[in-house]
Amino acid sequence: MITITEFEYVMPQTIAPGAVVTIVNEDDAPHTLTAKTEGGFDVDVSGGETVTFTAPDEAGEYAVICTYHPAMSGTLVIG
Repeated sequence: MITITEFEYVMPQTIAPGAVVTIVNEDDAPHTLTAKTEGGFDVDVSGGETVTFTAPDEAGEYAVICTYHPAMSGTLVIG
């Protein structure tokens, strides 16, 4: 599970390739979990909402940002 709280991502150390991941947005503002690389993932999470997405099948480190709040960033580790 990935939690968004106080405009920060709280992520597990690693996520299994292809796993279904739950994202919980504890903020009132909408956020995204968007891969910085072309052709990656872009998941929109409204304020107070919970969504799921399928993690990439390829292991590696994926730099992510929130497109609404570009100062929010992190690294999603698939392994």
